[in-house]
Amino acid sequence: MKRCWRIWVLLAAMAFMPLQRLAAQLSWEAMTQSCRDFSANYYDRDLCRLKMYMLRFPQSQLCDVYKYCFQDAFGLEHLLSDSMGAVRYIQYEIEHSDSADWQQPLFYYPLLNNNYVRVDINYVRQGIIPMDVMVSAMLESATKIDYDSAMWHSRWLGIARLLKGIEPQPLNYDEDYAAIEQLLSSGRYACHHSRLFNATYRQHYRIIRRDVFERSLLPLIEPKRQTIKQ
Repeated sequence: MKRCWRIWVLLAAMAFMPLQRLAAQLSWEAMTQSCRDFSANYYDRDLCRLKMYMLRFPQSQLCDVYKYCFQDAFGLEHLLSDSMGAVRYIQYEIEHSDSADWQQPLFYYPLLNNNYVRVDINYVRQGIIPMDVMVSAMLESATKIDYDSAMWHSRWLGIARLLKGIEPQPLNYDEDYAAIEQLLSSGRYACHHSRLFNATYRQHYRIIRRDVFERSLLPLIEPKRQTIKQ
């Protein structure tokens, strides 16, 4: 019954307002949950989520969506074993970032698998999450990537085909598509956010495994919870 209620609310809202306005009304978590409930068909679910992502981040290039999907599937793109190094890097990022970067702290679940969560380090800056708790969560989340290059390449090609047909389409699509193909064909998989994405959204986040986030960090955030708005 609860699932049906969410679906009908989403469908009713979409019937009476443009998607851009709907995106401004619903939290990222609520929309991705609605996309998950909307259909058991993976194609429909993925298409719904990718559209919602592009509405939230219209200045994303294809490489930014690729990075998001990869992080969702595999988590951290490198192993993390040095807790003091992690502390120093977070402190440096907080101290050397422009004050305009620090708005309300946010977290949100990535797109397709919901395996990992992006957590804003502004929670640390504001004292909501203690530094040692954040670093502990990062270390616990930094497991070795179980990466099957052929399987991931095939998965990404399917995602890219969906992105080709949606509006708004990721920026720089053709150039980024060629660059990602070259990356994957060479046996590599990690890429950086585009300069445009970084300049537009000014995000400072860490990737935390979902079970670790919900066990260790969410109870600290929940009393002052501010989920991302579309």
